[in-house]
Amino acid sequence: MGDLSPSLQEKLLALGRDFRHKLSSRIEGIVSIRAALRVGRADRARLSELRVEVHKLAGAGATFGFRSLSERSRRFETLLDGMISEDAPLSSELLDEVDRHVSELMALEQAREPENEMEIFTAKGGSAKWAPSKKTLLLFDHDVEVVKDLSRQLGYFGYTVQRLASLTELEEAAGEGAKHLALLDASVLEEDPKAQELLARLKAKMDDRLTLMFTSRTDDFETRLRVVRAGGDAYFLKPYDVGKLIDRMETLSVERESVPYHILIVDDDPEQVAYYALVLQQAGMITSVALDPKRVIAVLNEAKPELVLMDMYMPGCNGMELASIIRQHEAFVGIPIVFLSVETDLDRQLAAIQLGGDDFLTKPIKPEHLVLSITTRAARTRNIRYFLERDSLTGLLNHTNLKEQLAREVVRAARLGAPVSFAMIDVDHFKNVNDTYGHLTGDGVLRSLSRLLQERLRRTDIIGRYGGEEFGVILLNTKSDVAARIMDEIRDNFSRISQQADGEEFFVTFSCGVASFPEIKEAGALNAGADYALYEAKETGRNRVVITSEFPAT
Repeated sequence: MGDLSPSLQEKLLALGRDFRHKLSSRIEGIVSIRAALRVGRADRARLSELRVEVHKLAGAGATFGFRSLSERSRRFETLLDGMISEDAPLSSELLDEVDRHVSELMALEQAREPENEMEIFTAKGGSAKWAPSKKTLLLFDHDVEVVKDLSRQLGYFGYTVQRLASLTELEEAAGEGAKHLALLDASVLEEDPKAQELLARLKAKMDDRLTLMFTSRTDDFETRLRVVRAGGDAYFLKPYDVGKLIDRMETLSVERESVPYHILIVDDDPEQVAYYALVLQQAGMITSVALDPKRVIAVLNEAKPELVLMDMYMPGCNGMELASIIRQHEAFVGIPIVFLSVETDLDRQLAAIQLGGDDFLTKPIKPEHLVLSITTRAARTRNIRYFLERDSLTGLLNHTNLKEQLAREVVRAARLGAPVSFAMIDVDHFKNVNDTYGHLTGDGVLRSLSRLLQERLRRTDIIGRYGGEEFGVILLNTKSDVAARIMDEIRDNFSRISQQADGEEFFVTFSCGVASFPEIKEAGALNAGADYALYEAKETGRNRVVITSEFPAT
């Protein structure tokens, strides 16, 4: 079982033991359905029920290592397929054939032991890490005031600056195995004849684990050439434009946290669901489960997974029918549907794909192949969804998706009895910024605010660009007074961030309005309440946060 933790190994083995323990009851269920079949009746409903149970047995047998049981079940399933498609009265010969298959399954059930060991997958890197990454900049600069100012400015964005007294300290820090981001004054390349060689060697040794950025008060070819030969990845002119510096650091930076893929598993067999859920979770994914096809749309609305993994045959609604139902909903037209089944008939696989599926995986499947297939499709979905849902300038949710998220979170909060707050932000005198410094500088101001919001708010909070210089923030499980305190701290930090335009320094502020559920019950009213509070903040002097607890009268 590779490098799996003992607890996870035991969980997977327990699933196998549970399957063996319940195998007799599965066979008894098949026998019971068979007993209800009668000669001379076209009993398609019971045959379909029998087929579902046999199909589940074939899939579970393959998953848990009962190869012979799975193969016999699949042959039995093929017989039942033919009987169902003919929809004719049952003959004694056909029922004898059914009895023969049932007897074979009963004989195999007596063995109760798998022929081959259940395959277990060890994901590289283990589970996803949720603790926030420590963003540290290694800084080598002789100017103490520059170091202090940069430390303060970068601190607003969650960076810690570690000053280096020498390049030897850089080599020692970079030798710790983690990824590092360093900013060096280019003058060191002139002052120390060995600096260029040392840095180039260190860069070659560390490869992509060390990002070297250089800064200088001069912009000449020779300095830039020395920087390139030292392995420099970026070059900045002093005085620092913190916005541009942060942009470049975020592009080059390395410790980006990956949000796990969210997969919905649809299958009425709890043991197989548990097995595949554990396999995907071991690969760092989040799984939701729907044992009943009727629950799928509700789960899709709430969990918003990036892929649906489903069986082909379930009672009451097969996979092809369920795929068609999912595709009827405009919101789920683009979500990948991957069938995982023991079905080997190519025509049926193609029919499933034609009705809305994206891929067909056949049981048994090697866990690593399952993970690779799911990861590839989920990544593609996430990329497409990102560009459809995001504002191109800031990378935040766009107006439409922000409002949809607000409606969804108010419904969730009402169901859970939890508070949720909505904050609307407007950059003060933004037209003056554009008129004075130009639209490119204005765009930089908006990007710096979006970065600050992402850094200072929780991962669970939802941030969007409402339009123009307006932003919206949904603070989950947060009362209005707490939300106002959080937004006021961000407001204060933003007002202290140095903005740059053609070497000129200036500062920008924002105003904010906050409204909360359950004081305001509906999402639309919550939006209007926050907008009203924002208007009041602007009218009473700007650069402040105002709370409203009532839906404003119109």
